[in-house]
Amino acid sequence: MRGIVGYIVFFTCGLLAAGAYFYQLHPEHSIDEDLPRMRREVDDVVDRGKRLREAWDRPTKDNDKPTESTTGK
Repeated sequence: MRGIVGYIVFFTCGLLAAGAYFYQLHPEHSIDEDLPRMRREVDDVVDRGKRLREAWDRPTKDNDKPTESTTGK
């Protein structure tokens, strides 16, 4: 159990260090401007995922079934 917690702590520290290094290398970016942009992108990905799930779960009509292809025969 301690090993898992240690991995999580070190992984989180690595992410924070990578973020700090990125913002040090790219002073034109700021965390205050990037967070709202990231939030919009996450919301967009979640909406796309919901639409994909709805399309996947929606039953198909009989005439929408793909026809048998003659390739490989």
